[in-house]
Amino acid sequence: MSNDNKASLKASHKAAGTLKTSPISLLLRFIKFMAWVIVIGLLMSPLACTVEQSKITNEQQGGDYE
Repeated sequence: MSNDNKASLKASHKAAGTLKTSPISLLLRFIKFMAWVIVIGLLMSPLACTVEQSKITNEQQGGDYE
Protein backbone atom coordinates (compact mmCIF):
# COMPACT_ATOMS: atom_id res chain seq x y z
CA MET A 1 0.00 0.00 0.00
CA SER A 2 1.41 3.35 -0.97
CA ASN A 3 1.44 6.47 1.19
CA ASP A 4 -1.11 8.31 -0.95
CA ASN A 5 -3.68 5.52 -0.37
CA LYS A 6 -3.26 5.68 3.43
CA ALA A 7 -4.67 9.20 3.59
CA SER A 8 -7.87 8.16 1.82
CA LEU A 9 -8.42 5.13 4.11
CA LYS A 10 -8.71 7.13 7.33
CA ALA A 11 -12.09 7.06 9.04
CA SER A 12 -14.19 10.12 8.42
CA HIS A 13 -16.41 9.67 11.48
CA LYS A 14 -15.82 9.87 15.19
CA ALA A 15 -15.41 6.83 17.37
CA ALA A 16 -18.47 5.68 19.29
CA GLY A 17 -17.01 6.78 22.62
CA THR A 18 -16.39 10.33 21.50
CA LEU A 19 -19.80 10.90 19.93
CA LYS A 20 -21.58 13.81 21.59
CA THR A 21 -25.28 14.45 21.26
CA SER A 22 -26.99 17.71 22.01
CA PRO A 23 -29.23 17.99 25.07
CA ILE A 24 -32.20 18.80 22.83
CA SER A 25 -31.66 15.57 20.91
CA LEU A 26 -31.53 13.59 24.15
CA LEU A 27 -34.70 15.30 25.35
CA LEU A 28 -36.53 14.44 22.14
CA ARG A 29 -35.40 10.82 22.35
CA PHE A 30 -36.60 10.66 25.97
CA ILE A 31 -39.98 12.16 25.02
CA LYS A 32 -40.39 9.62 22.22
CA PHE A 33 -39.52 6.78 24.59
CA MET A 34 -42.00 8.00 27.21
CA ALA A 35 -44.69 8.35 24.54
CA TRP A 36 -44.17 4.69 23.58
CA VAL A 37 -44.36 3.65 27.25
CA ILE A 38 -47.62 5.57 27.70
CA VAL A 39 -49.17 4.16 24.52
CA ILE A 40 -48.24 0.58 25.43
CA GLY A 41 -49.51 1.11 28.98
CA LEU A 42 -52.82 2.49 27.74
CA LEU A 43 -53.22 -0.42 25.35
CA MET A 44 -52.55 -2.94 28.11
CA SER A 45 -54.63 -1.26 30.82
CA PRO A 46 -57.99 -2.78 29.74
CA LEU A 47 -56.45 -6.22 30.22
CA ALA A 48 -55.22 -5.43 33.72
CA CYS A 49 -58.28 -3.52 34.91
CA THR A 50 -61.02 -5.94 33.97
CA VAL A 51 -63.36 -6.91 36.79
CA GLU A 52 -64.88 -10.33 36.65
CA GLN A 53 -68.49 -10.15 37.77
CA SER A 54 -69.86 -13.09 39.64
CA LYS A 55 -73.20 -14.58 38.63
CA ILE A 56 -74.05 -15.33 42.25
CA THR A 57 -75.67 -12.40 44.05
CA ASN A 58 -75.59 -11.63 47.77
CA GLU A 59 -79.07 -13.07 48.32
CA GLN A 60 -78.20 -16.34 46.63
CA GLN A 61 -75.23 -16.78 48.99
CA GLY A 62 -77.45 -16.89 52.01
CA GLY A 63 -78.37 -13.51 53.27
CA ASP A 64 -77.62 -9.91 53.94
CA TYR A 65 -74.19 -8.97 55.33
CA GLU A 66 -74.79 -5.33 56.17
